[in-house]
Amino acid sequence: MYCVPYIEIWPESAFNGSLFPEEQAMCQTQKAALFNLIVVVLALATVLGLYPFLGRGATGGFGVLGFLGFSPLFFRRHRGQVLADERDQLIQRRSTILAYSVFWLAFVASMMLALVFYGGDGAVPVLVLMNALWLGFMLVIGVHAIATLAQYGRGGTNARS
Repeated sequence: MYCVPYIEIWPESAFNGSLFPEEQAMCQTQKAALFNLIVVVLALATVLGLYPFLGRGATGGFGVLGFLGFSPLFFRRHRGQVLADERDQLIQRRSTILAYSVFWLAFVASMMLALVFYGGDGAVPVLVLMNALWLGFMLVIGVHAIATLAQYGRGGTNARS
C-alpha cells in the first residue's frame, strides 16, 4: 500500500541542520526519474492551464518537454562511483516494458475511439493526431518514471539505504 508523503516543518536545529529527519540518498536513476516525472506533470499543467486562454495555441506548452534533454546530466560519471548495478538495470528494463505496454494499450484504445468519434472515412483532424503524439510521449516517460520510483520505493533485502 502506498501513502501520500506528509511533510511537517520543524525548527532546523531539531534535525542537526537537516530539514527532513530521515533523508535518504537517491541514486542517479531515481533522480532522473523524479526529474522526468516533474517535467511531464509541468508540461501537462502548462497545456491545460493555457487552453482556456489560447485554445489551440496552448499546445505550445508541450515545449516544456524540452527540459527532458537535461535528464542525462544525472548520469555524469564521478571517480569511484558506480552508476548502475544489476538491480538498477533490472528496474530500468521492467519500467521500460511496463511503459511501452501501457503505451500500446492506450494507442490501440485511442485509435478505436477515433474510429467511433470520427467514423471510418478517415477524417481525423491533424490537431488530434498531433496531440495524441505528444500525449503518447508523455505517457511513456511518465509511466516509466512512476514505475522506476515505485520499484525503488518498494525496496527489499538488497535495497539501497
